[in-house]
Amino acid sequence: MIVPAVIAGDQGELSELLSRLRGVASRVMLDFMDGDFVPSTSLQFDPHLPPGLSYEAHLMVRRPVGYLSRLAGRVEAVILHVETLDDVGRAIASARRAGFRVMLALSPETPVESVAPRLGEIDGVLVMTVEPGRYGAGFLPWTLEKVRALRVMSSQVTIEVDGGMNPENARAARQAGADVFASGSYIVGSEDVGRAFRELEEATL
Repeated sequence: MIVPAVIAGDQGELSELLSRLRGVASRVMLDFMDGDFVPSTSLQFDPHLPPGLSYEAHLMVRRPVGYLSRLAGRVEAVILHVETLDDVGRAIASARRAGFRVMLALSPETPVESVAPRLGEIDGVLVMTVEPGRYGAGFLPWTLEKVRALRVMSSQVTIEVDGGMNPENARAARQAGADVFASGSYIVGSEDVGRAFRELEEATL
């Protein structure tokens, strides 16, 4: 599955991006960034999310649990960075109680061992294949070793990759064992988002 990722500074920007993606994608990743955990900011307002798409919230923020109540009933899944969690089990339980599908995210330097004990409790793992926090960051090929390691640990867990997903890199991620491919700049920065989306789909068949 291809999931366009969007960043936005205000509702007008968000609405424009989502209107471009409607009819192209079924799911959209919303990149929340607080300027603390990552240097950039995005979606630091109360977003209106129009129907017709499903949403996952990638919480690149220092205190992700604080976002759960405002997102409940509005997004289907939350993606929590293990680097921001003092108590991973408690955070997963809080997100479950709020009705979310739950994924744990790994920044490039974070080892897969940090999520290994939780694979039976979550819906998936997001492997960052770039340094998080901005569109257009350079793809880090060595992060695909983490995808391979996770796939060895579990044949069932969903593995999503995020960052630098052009067709070549997405194909390599698919071969490593990834199932879901989040792409920001390649899709959203394209003049023809439908064509860019289809190119990634074809690369990951």
